[in-house]
Amino acid sequence: MRLVASLIIVSIMMLVGASANALERFAGIEDGSDANLKAVCKDYMINSFLKNDPDLFFHLLPKSMKRMETMLEKDWPEGHLKRFGNEPLSEYEIFEIKDEIENTEYKGHKIKRIRFKYKAGTMERYRRSACSFKQDNDQRWYFSQKP
Repeated sequence: MRLVASLIIVSIMMLVGASANALERFAGIEDGSDANLKAVCKDYMINSFLKNDPDLFFHLLPKSMKRMETMLEKDWPEGHLKRFGNEPLSEYEIFEIKDEIENTEYKGHKIKRIRFKYKAGTMERYRRSACSFKQDNDQRWYFSQKP
């Protein structure tokens, strides 16, 4: 009986630990430094976008997108298949991120845009895109446009 109780306690501790590591949806990021936003953009493109894992994407969305969560979850796999094909991917053939970051402002909110080009999977040629981050009223940074 003591063994069963110990196993239950250990299982609960593992579940709590695993959920603590999961990214909170619609939370954004606090550090809006150029170096951090560039690292987040690169992490998103390599570990979320390419590998078909939407956790970081949902973490970077603003709270105003919460109402579209179900639709976005449904569309995520279809967009990945259409862009990259059926094969699981682990790296890009081409991934070049620009050094300079564009700083603008829109409706009183700071915008930082990081441009890059990429090619992977079934793509016949490279594409250009950008991670655009907007500083919201809560001083946290969110995607303002999906790359």
